[in-house]
Formats: sequence, structure tokens, C-alpha cells
Amino acid sequence: MNSIGLVTKLSDPMAIRATSELTEWLNKQHRRVTVTAEAAKAANISPKLAAIKPLEDIGEGQDLVIVLGGDGTFIGAARDVLRWKVPVLGVNMGRLGFLTEVSYDEMYDNLKEVFAGHYNVEDRMMLTAFIRRESGEVLSHHVLNDVVAHKGHLARMMEFQVSINGQHVFTSRADGLIVATPTGSTGYSLSAGGPIIHPRLDTIIINPICPHTLSNRPIAVPGDGQISFRLTQNEPDRLLTLDGQTGVPLLDGDEIVIRKSDRSLRVIHSPDRNYYDILRKKLHWAETVGTKRDLSLRPADDR
Repeated sequence: MNSIGLVTKLSDPMAIRATSELTEWLNKQHRRVTVTAEAAKAANISPKLAAIKPLEDIGEGQDLVIVLGGDGTFIGAARDVLRWKVPVLGVNMGRLGFLTEVSYDEMYDNLKEVFAGHYNVEDRMMLTAFIRRESGEVLSHHVLNDVVAHKGHLARMMEFQVSINGQHVFTSRADGLIVATPTGSTGYSLSAGGPIIHPRLDTIIINPICPHTLSNRPIAVPGDGQISFRLTQNEPDRLLTLDGQTGVPLLDGDEIVIRKSDRSLRVIHSPDRNYYDILRKKLHWAETVGTKRDLSLRPADDR
């Protein structure tokens, strides 16, 4: 792996500092580094140390993309690198992160292992979401975590009809509806009472948010199914949110169609760490009361 792209959470001073330090370290490892113009300016990176590309092209010609930030930064970067089929490594800069599973303190040792060929690549399922109107298809969007239908400003219920492969499954009144991938099962869906799904399983979660009828529970359906739903009540201020980052207003008569994408995201993992290790660490299943976590950056001379 000789060409490395970096994606930085620009609102995080720790991520900016880490980008500067990592760029210098990668140059010492004789790797070609590419960053965005915004990251280069924020981290004061010399043009001699890194090439500059727009974020949407950061994956072009790269052997690896490293994301410095949190899961939100990782999800945004996933859409930008998807077409290049480049593997992605997420470095968590302080908060809970299932996708950015490598801590900053582990980053340099982890990268040495990657450069030595000691790593696994896992393909993560993605979804494609469509909105169909009388005028035609108005949205086609790749999603790594989830598609969520919900009310906008007012906390009111919605009514929707859900079908799978054209067969009616249920009608529900709820605060909203989540359709999630196995990757997204540890996100919003988990907070809404959904199950944790291993990322290697080929399945999609349908999860009503706070349903009026308590028997409307989350269900997991085969990954090759096509899920569609319509809102049955004429109410304003309804939104479809994609990976928590893009919001699209929903109109009367809209049909939302969701199916497995023909693309997948390639994510790098250490072969010495399995999914259950990640769950135990991120959900603090093994911690005792009073355990403290050190979120400070390691000194540059301690690598």
C-alpha cells in the first residue's frame, strides 16, 4: 500500500492535529499521501508532503483511505470512496465508534501491521434508497447505515404501510420507521430497540420507532428482498433521512423503495480483533463501575 488518502473531521482539533502528524509519519514510511484542501489548510500541511484532491475524489488512485474522526465522518467518506472500491480504515478520535474501530493510540502500530500485509478486508452491505413520485424517480442514494422516515419539527406519529417484494407486511402508526443494514444495527436502530446484527449476515432490519401498537416489533428480512412503504396520512413536515446526513422532504403519494445496493464498502480490520471484541469494547460490556478512559493523544515521540 503506497498511496494513502486521508479524510479528516475538520471540526475536531484532535483530528486535525492527528492528520498533520500522520502525514509526516507516512512520508517517513515512504508513502504517497493525499488530503483535501480544507484539511491541508487546517493542519498546515506542506504541498511537499501531500497531494491535494477534492473530498469526492479522495479515493481515486489510492490503495487505502484512512478516516480520522468518528462514525459520521466515516459514513460520509464511505459514499465518496465507494466508486473507487478502495479499502477504508477508520480511526476513532474520542467518541463511541463502531466503524472507526481503531483508536488513535493504536493507529501507528495498526498501520505497521497493515503495511506488512497483516489485515483482513470485510465487505459491508449497503442499501440503495429510491423515492418514486408521479413525476418519476426523484432520488437514488447509497446508504451504509440506515434510511429513516420521520416527522420534522413536531413530535407526532406517522402512519405507513410496509411491503416486501410487493407483499403487504404491516400497517403501523409510529414516530417513524428505520430500515437498517447490519452495519447500521448498532446505530439509531439499536437505540430504538432493534437487534445487533453481525455485519457478515445478509439481512435488512425494519424497525418502527416507538410504535403505537406494541406488537409492531423490529424484524429482520432477507437481504435480497425489496422493501417499500408509503405514508398513508396527508400531513406536512415529513422527512426521509439517509445515514443521518441527508434529508429529503416527503410528499403525499411518495413511495420509498429500499433494496441492497450492488456496491459494498471495503473495510479494513485487524485479523487479531473480531466483531465481538469490538462490541465488548465499544459497548463497555467488560468495564466495571468507575473505569476511566484516556482520550488524550499520544506524544509524537512515543510511537
